[in-house]
Amino acid sequence: MAALLLTSTLMTSCFKDKPDTSKQGLYVGIIGFNSELTCNKLTLLNTSSKEGMKEFINSLTMEDGTILYHAVNTALDKIENVTPPEDLTNVSIITFTDGLDQGSYMLNDNYSSGDAYLNAVSNRIRSTSIGDNQVPISAYSIGVKTEGINEVQFRQSLEKLSSNPHENVYLVDNMIEVGQIFGDIAQNLYHQSSTWDVTLKTPAPEHHTRIRFTFDNVNNAAESQRYIEGVFLNQQGGTCIFNSVNYVGLQNCGDVIYPTTEGIFVYFTFSDLFTLDGEQVYTSNTKQWNWDDNAQAWINNAEFTPSGNVVTQEEFKSAMIMLVLDCSSSLGNDFQSVKSAACQFIETLNGNTHQ
Repeated sequence: MAALLLTSTLMTSCFKDKPDTSKQGLYVGIIGFNSELTCNKLTLLNTSSKEGMKEFINSLTMEDGTILYHAVNTALDKIENVTPPEDLTNVSIITFTDGLDQGSYMLNDNYSSGDAYLNAVSNRIRSTSIGDNQVPISAYSIGVKTEGINEVQFRQSLEKLSSNPHENVYLVDNMIEVGQIFGDIAQNLYHQSSTWDVTLKTPAPEHHTRIRFTFDNVNNAAESQRYIEGVFLNQQGGTCIFNSVNYVGLQNCGDVIYPTTEGIFVYFTFSDLFTLDGEQVYTSNTKQWNWDDNAQAWINNAEFTPSGNVVTQEEFKSAMIMLVLDCSSSLGNDFQSVKSAACQFIETLNGNTHQ
């Protein structure tokens, strides 16, 4: 009976306010955990709301206990119990802890052991999708190794609380690394939740011309390390196709592109054009080249210059992010560093939202 009452208390404190997620943007929710949960509902992140989020983080206090699995499970509940924005493209849970779970199964009558609860949460992370677009959950886990902890068991726990045990698990030695990882994840989430479209305008090439767009200011297209290449086809009826597209040094935007036309000009639009490292592709040095079969060489199109012929457009899509923070007393003097890293995480996200 005591466990049921405690569960009811925890659920009430975390679900008393249902958030409004009807607007486009980035929503952030926060859960602090020790022997209890302290929750801040999913809130649209902007310059005004970020201060409230940071105040909430700084108000968190340490207590004994580590109901890690219950906290992540509650984060999943909070995400599933809202109506997401129509343009939702990213759903993420970022969990930080310095220890193993203690007693989560006592707060959920469905499980008789910690392992059973952990496996259920793990399966839920990897099988749940959100909204009409069926967006999967990206779950990251960050763990700081402490003395006396079973490192193998700790890593296994972190892996099960992630959506990708090979890429989304961070087992570190100190709080400096934690701050760096929070920053890297924030940048990664931004790139996952935004589009960077590049439109290139050029006079219409001849049918079946091989074209190369270079982005690294080379004087010879054959020397480029960052380019898009394909074959331009102008089909009967005015439909244009950029076919057999190859990307070098860039992420794939599609093997076939359908350019639009206006008069003698053709517009090639590449959506989500990022480098292999996930950085935006800048276009101030863009050049367009045509392959000359007779000369067996790339010929620079002197009629194409970046100024006036290249348009870039950045658009931020909606995302929901839950931050799950260990507030157990074992953190000791590191607790303030955890809160500082979490506050900087909020700052970094806000700096990229353009709200």
